[in-house]
Amino acid sequence: MNKPNIIISEQDLNRLETMLEHQVKLTDTMKHLEDELARANVVKPDQIPANVVSMNAKVLITLASSDEMTEVTLVYPHDFHGEKGQLNVIAPIGAAILGLAEGQEIEWPQLDGHMMKVKVEKVLYQPEREGDFN
Repeated sequence: MNKPNIIISEQDLNRLETMLEHQVKLTDTMKHLEDELARANVVKPDQIPANVVSMNAKVLITLASSDEMTEVTLVYPHDFHGEKGQLNVIAPIGAAILGLAEGQEIEWPQLDGHMMKVKVEKVLYQPEREGDFN
């Protein structure tokens, strides 16, 4: 499966690259995230389309194994507290959806090595569209 185009803000890119640089050891998911960041179309934060998943966005997703939509908020590791709906960007599904637009799907390796398919159904909240660049 060809990987879909992804869009990431300069701010998210800089923060994620800094986070990854400070890891003692990169997990496989972190390595895949690095690859995604390297191929991303990088834009200014105020240029992110409203239908694209950015950091701290609230999103409806579906996994190929289910037709049920799940609402998640994509967060940085330091903001992840295990609350319902939080999705860490260094978790496989979190890394997979970053930069995807509504309607796009991607195949992504799970921790057990099997591939999963995740689809972004709807971006419910995106900080950049609300003028929140923190």
